[in-house]
Amino acid sequence: MTDQMVAANPTGIFDRSKKGTRLRPVVIPIERGRIRFFARVLGETDPIHFDVGEARAMGYPDLVAPPSFFMSIEAAANEERARLGQTPVLKLINCDYRYLLHGDEHYEYFGLMFAGDEVSLTTTIVGFYEKKGGIMEFVTIESSLSHPVRGLLIRERRTLLHRLG
Repeated sequence: MTDQMVAANPTGIFDRSKKGTRLRPVVIPIERGRIRFFARVLGETDPIHFDVGEARAMGYPDLVAPPSFFMSIEAAANEERARLGQTPVLKLINCDYRYLLHGDEHYEYFGLMFAGDEVSLTTTIVGFYEKKGGIMEFVTIESSLSHPVRGLLIRERRTLLHRLG
């Protein structure tokens, strides 16, 4: 699609036929090394993210993942989907990174993630809408992260948009 076609196309780029699609859950192992790396990048200093002994002394079963570690899980889920021959959500809805902007994100936290956990990520394409006469098109995506015993850990709702004009 050329830039001229995008600007002239009020129906946008997103594949709106994917509304309501729920991707199959993907299981992701939570690894100590990933937690440590992620916490270091964030500038975390709390030893519960780095030292298993300290985490256990605080009553946790292993290293504790920082709350924003969810983004790392989402990236790992996309890699796992590709490995399994499944289409990642952004490709499924036909995101064009040349026009893609971040709208907003909302998180609800229900429990912690620990090294050694295997968590399941489920993603649903909630819907599409547009503003400014189709110059801006939006998609809303919801994801939930669950543990097989502890249940729902995190629910995320985000909006992405293409700016077409």
